[in-house]
Amino acid sequence: MAAGSKSSIKWAISGNVLVMFSKFFAFILTGSGSMLAEGIHSLADVLNQSLLYLGISRAEKAPDALQSRGYGREQYVWSLISAVGIFFLGCGVTLYHGVHMLWAGHEDHGSEGHFWIAMSVLCFSLIVEGYVLLVALKEAKKQANGSLITYLKDDPDPALVAVLLEDSAACLGIIIAFLGMALSYLTGSMIWDAIGTLFIGLLLGVIASWLVKLNSQFLVGKGLNPEVLEEVNQMIRQQGYIEGISHINSESIGPGKYEIQLDLDFDEDTLVKQVDIDLSEAYQKLKSEEEFVDFCHHYGAESMRLVRETIDELEKEIRQKVKNVDFIDIEPN
Repeated sequence: MAAGSKSSIKWAISGNVLVMFSKFFAFILTGSGSMLAEGIHSLADVLNQSLLYLGISRAEKAPDALQSRGYGREQYVWSLISAVGIFFLGCGVTLYHGVHMLWAGHEDHGSEGHFWIAMSVLCFSLIVEGYVLLVALKEAKKQANGSLITYLKDDPDPALVAVLLEDSAACLGIIIAFLGMALSYLTGSMIWDAIGTLFIGLLLGVIASWLVKLNSQFLVGKGLNPEVLEEVNQMIRQQGYIEGISHINSESIGPGKYEIQLDLDFDEDTLVKQVDIDLSEAYQKLKSEEEFVDFCHHYGAESMRLVRETIDELEKEIRQKVKNVDFIDIEPN
């Protein structure tokens, strides 16, 4: 999963660096607020996607004494920082510039030649951003292994979701900038360019808010889909040696990775009857207190082995039911 996400982010960074310079060049020529907003948008995407790449790289660190479950959650931290960056750098700066344009009533359109250069840059940017979006969408479908909507709703890789949303917003932002500049050129009023700038800023604000909410959920310990957890619950209750479930909990420990904690009430009588020792036969063979003590030690050891094997088998069944569980902690009551 991480390899696919890193590949998508590399494509996104490369594409955004290319279009960022072209947009700022077009802004220098035209003075268009929409073009400046788009340049800031691409700059924010480059910085934020670099943070996403850093987060994935750090999340790949192996578990150690400090983090026994690994560093998977660190990806959520950097994804959250990225989302905050989109909000302040992308949304905040763009909205400020749009409001300033409306307030100042800027009327500098640049030459007609410059206008067509800017429009060509936007078309070029749309092609590049569209291709990057297709790469990210292809990776998302691969990871979903089913319904893409269900994947994005229940168990998405936040870095890949960020790339999908940012590239989708980039494509939509380019269209908005195109319309704003075209209307300003046709009407002679820069108010349309300013309105386009404001719409792009609001779009970035919506994307950033959604990403902040998504990563916050994972950081505070988002669990498995309740329907999946209920299936696990029902499967456990069907085991003859389980009297009840005192506690069941799950939480994310990284993209596509979960831990399940279970406190189970075992039926000791049912388990004891499964110990492979004939008590009547063993009793008849006992001839001394020393033999009796040795038998008790042996019987206790066999009982503990049975409990371990039973728990191992239960964990195996849970992993078959839920494919993305990395750690299972079962505590017998």
